[in-house]
Amino acid sequence: MIPLVVRPAAQAAELAALLRQHGHAPLCCPLLETVAGSELHRLPELLPQADIVIAVSVHAVNFTHHFLLQTGQTWPNIDYFAVGQASADAFSEVGIQALSPDDPRSEGLLALPSLQQVNGKQVLILRGNGGRDLIARTLASRGALVHYCAAYERHYPALDGDALTCHWQAAGLDSLLVTSGELLQRLLELVPDQQLPWLHDRLLVVPSPRVAEMAAAAGFTHITIAQGASNQALTAALELRKME
Repeated sequence: MIPLVVRPAAQAAELAALLRQHGHAPLCCPLLETVAGSELHRLPELLPQADIVIAVSVHAVNFTHHFLLQTGQTWPNIDYFAVGQASADAFSEVGIQALSPDDPRSEGLLALPSLQQVNGKQVLILRGNGGRDLIARTLASRGALVHYCAAYERHYPALDGDALTCHWQAAGLDSLLVTSGELLQRLLELVPDQQLPWLHDRLLVVPSPRVAEMAAAAGFTHITIAQGASNQALTAALELRKME
């Protein structure tokens, strides 16, 4: 298959390499760039106080870990949680075992038994600039003291949507691997209105029911939900559809 990979460049390259190993011919077009967050300097203050750390994405783990290495600090011996398997895998790569839900959404994380009794606990959420606040609001309602740290920031590169769409069509693009609602929205904004019916007819692989619902509302008709946002999960979902 000829899937479109829209993740930030470093992640896109890793996913594309795995897809090629499975016989696919991916096209890479990073729709998002990530840089170190403006609140990383607060980690020496926030981490020692935390009882629980929650990472909402791979970027949150990686940028935090890089900052800790640069400043000679270490991850404390506390409880760690990740919203999805990809983030849990990122924690594992830096030597931390993090709990993650089978349902890779904020709702799935909040349903974990370990996060029900958090009254008086200090919770640090590692995330990008902005994003959903469901986790913080819910844990605060359970009595937790919640702090955010913007570990990374998102930037959108300037792209020529007309030219890119023409290139994708000429290349025979047949599928899309979109790992967040934000990336889905960016893709929809990029493709010219007159080409949206073509886009909606591509196979779309997403990491969660929430993104699937957004995609269906936008007009996509061939949607597959992967078992999370990891490269392995996305590739496995594409492999299953290839065999149908």
